[in-house]
Amino acid sequence: MLTEDHVSFEVAKLLKEKGFNEYTATVYNQNGSFMPNGAIEDTYQTFYSAPTLQMAMKWLREVHNIFIEISVDEILKDEGYQWALYYNSTKEIRPYSGWGDSYEEACEAAIQYVLKNLI
Repeated sequence: MLTEDHVSFEVAKLLKEKGFNEYTATVYNQNGSFMPNGAIEDTYQTFYSAPTLQMAMKWLREVHNIFIEISVDEILKDEGYQWALYYNSTKEIRPYSGWGDSYEEACEAAIQYVLKNLI
């Protein structure tokens, strides 16, 4: 069964800090517990939107014009999935890229890098 992949609790906190305030069907509470948004009862707690990886990447594209590209190099495929960053879809932000053992790990690493270093 396929499931949605959501950003980690750490990335959810960074997204909130950087201005992400979109409604998401799931959230993290202040202790990092993942829950449906409709289950929120304690209004005194801090909650963090828990978007899917794709939703976070779309927000970075639409709000900050930062594009994340995930690819597998045939020669280096044993290294995992590579990510690279682009601005306005054509100009590379910096000659930096990273790796992840899976497509999802590469997405998470790229999102986290952008939030910590570029926004």
